Amino acid sequence: SSLNPVFVGGTGRSGSTIVGDLLDHHPAVTMTLPSEVRFITGNNGIADALAKAGKPAGLKAAELAVDRIHNRWFFRDENSGLHTSMSQEFVTETTDKYLAHFENSPQQASQVLVYSIMEKVALGCDAERWVDTTPANARKANLIAPIYPQHKVVVMVRDGRDVAASFVHQTFGPSDVFEAVALWEKRMIKSDQAVKRCEAGAVLTLDLQDLVVNERDASLDLILEHCELEDSREMRDWFKARVTPDGSHAGRWRRDFDDSTCAVIDDVYSDSCERLRELGVSIPASGE
Repeated sequence: SSLNPVFVGGTGRSGSTIVGDLLDHHPAVTMTLPSEVRFITGNNGIADALAKAGKPAGLKAAELAVDRIHNRWFFRDENSGLHTSMSQEFVTETTDKYLAHFENSPQQASQVLVYSIMEKVALGCDAERWVDTTPANARKANLIAPIYPQHKVVVMVRDGRDVAASFVHQTFGPSDVFEAVALWEKRMIKSDQAVKRCEAGAVLTLDLQDLVVNERDASLDLILEHCELEDSREMRDWFKARVTPDGSHAGRWRRDFDDSTCAVIDDVYSDSCERLRELGVSIPASGE
């Protein structure tokens, strides 16, 4: 299985799926099945456990990661979960080995576990090099290198008002637009902190508004260069046909709420951006 994968992440609803689909249309890359494997960078996943190795809570973190693989990420729904590529028996055998070796050689144990599972995932989708679109890849960007030293990360950012409006329409995440803005702010901070801890060249941060509207060709060039991929007519044709400026839903928050609610959203968002600027976090472009 690929040892130079691409991890795409964001705040959730910020464009990571679009980039995953885009790279899936490059002949050298395949999107994982499931498209979000979760167990590497998800909360209390393998990357979190490895970061705690050698500390008193290390083994407990590894046990929690295993528990989440079995009970959270193995079967998420019919088409989503590790069960689409492997059996429960295989996962049990692999996680047992991981726990047996974690205390003595945590990095090696983590790599063996992740590579074993991802080999099955990659075989299932016929991938030589794969891309995963777990949103948490952004806020755990600095924890991926010990597992995959040759990886690349793409972090997608988007106007927080549009992110919040999009969350409200989903069956997951906050259903209240103001809670969604607060979640966006929190994730922007975590992502910024993680990216600043990464080695130079490991992460490309891309604004959805640039990719879809303002700088389409330049953004594609950046993705290809960052992921060390040759140009692809197939990928460009798919992008031109399927990723349209209208499809970005830029400014949707204004269309989804009445004027008085929009005014409050704008105020709350302005305060949010002010706090982010004070922390040195770049603010995504407005879709308006």
